[in-house]
Amino acid sequence: MALLWQAHLEGDNLVKAHLEGKSMPVVDLERIRKGKGDFPEKLKPAELIGVFLDAGTSISDITFGDQEHGFVKLYGVRWDNVDLGEVDWKKVTMLGDESEARNPKKLNGALKNKDDRFKDYQVAVQANRQLAVALQAQGLNEDGARFAYRAQRLQRIMLRRQKKFLSYVFSLFLDLLAGYGYRPGRSVVWYLIIIFGFALTYHVLGGLSLFPPDAFIFSIMSFHGRGFFPSLSSETNLHNPLVMLAAAEAIIGLLIEISFIATFTQRFFGK
Repeated sequence: MALLWQAHLEGDNLVKAHLEGKSMPVVDLERIRKGKGDFPEKLKPAELIGVFLDAGTSISDITFGDQEHGFVKLYGVRWDNVDLGEVDWKKVTMLGDESEARNPKKLNGALKNKDDRFKDYQVAVQANRQLAVALQAQGLNEDGARFAYRAQRLQRIMLRRQKKFLSYVFSLFLDLLAGYGYRPGRSVVWYLIIIFGFALTYHVLGGLSLFPPDAFIFSIMSFHGRGFFPSLSSETNLHNPLVMLAAAEAIIGLLIEISFIATFTQRFFGK
């Protein structure tokens, strides 16, 4: 494992460097053990915590990790103007900082205490956010969004560990609804589920037809209409079960739209 904490690599050439862990060949492993005692069969990935980089640092085709050997820790890296577009970030499915946070054990095999695990999650959140900001600053928005999303999910774990259960539940809701603004397709799925679900309910309980699509039209108007319902023959009083269901759908629709707008505002405007 290479420890490069706060190293200055400005202007260095790291082209095609492999910073992931490495499995030692049996022959080399036995030779090293004879001379220096015990030695791990698999080296851990490099730790680039607090490393300084700049525009002169070349990282073309650099390997930041893989599924077999693990991933590099990148907390506190000063990315400056280093060209991040030369790295295939899609292969980096998880930062080493996050992997460390999710591991309940220390290097010596002992279990981490609560404070240690919480600090590890703090580091993992910051590492993902720092990388996301650096990527987005260079126009690599898709890669940046992926790491920003991972940071949000790790932040939710911290809320649970802090026993802030209301905040945790709301954060989980935002994730399921739209992936904190990074998975907008989820909102479309939920919208369709609610519209079709209530339409079927109106059909079964209220007798509204599916073909012609009276039940679907009524569901859409209830979701967006906020209480402005179409005529239900002569039964338009507030005790009508369909009116009550429509009011419930209107409330659900309002909550979803507010949350949807809030998550996208936070993502695109940083508020």
